[in-house]
Amino acid sequence: MREGSLRAPLFRYTYSMSNSRDYLIKHGESGFTADLPVNPTIPDTNNYLASNFFRFTLPRVSTLTYFAQSVSMPGIQLSPVEMTNTLGRANQFVGGRFDHEPLVVQFIVDEETLNYQEIFNWMKKIANYDNDTNIIAIDQKDKFVSDANIFLTNSAFQEKRVVVFKNAYPIALSGIQFSSTLNDNEPIIASVTLNFETYSFETVS
Repeated sequence: MREGSLRAPLFRYTYSMSNSRDYLIKHGESGFTADLPVNPTIPDTNNYLASNFFRFTLPRVSTLTYFAQSVSMPGIQLSPVEMTNTLGRANQFVGGRFDHEPLVVQFIVDEETLNYQEIFNWMKKIANYDNDTNIIAIDQKDKFVSDANIFLTNSAFQEKRVVVFKNAYPIALSGIQFSSTLNDNEPIIASVTLNFETYSFETVS
């Protein structure tokens, strides 16, 4: 490159691979990761999943379960593993970290606020709120979590699938807004945000 030139230096990137095909993993062998189609080309039914085709359960808070109005199915993201190089964009590979959104449930607050207090008292047991007597040890973990379930129904409201959220626990509870300007007696809707470890789809037997 001549003196005074603004051209960026040219880097040569080479990658060598053996001509042998022994590194390829064939179908049926241990380590094969190709996803082959398992669902039929023509589905058994063309009915769609409607937004009200569900039933939510959270055994630890039964009163909240009864008044549940909506559930926000959390999304999930798999970030790639990045490897830096001399180019302007890092190489990206599969096998990174999973991140999922929390599970959000909206419910009608009953007139005695029992379901609201269920979540509030649950959160108080998880951490120190008004005292420092709560000690969370490993052997006490099961006392603070509960599996949550979203049962998915068909058009005849028969439960077909269930989404199981393992070891859920509340991390946020919305406030309650009172107002004397409303003419009609509208129910108060509150929401609880739940964190969890994993979730899976299962068939209802």
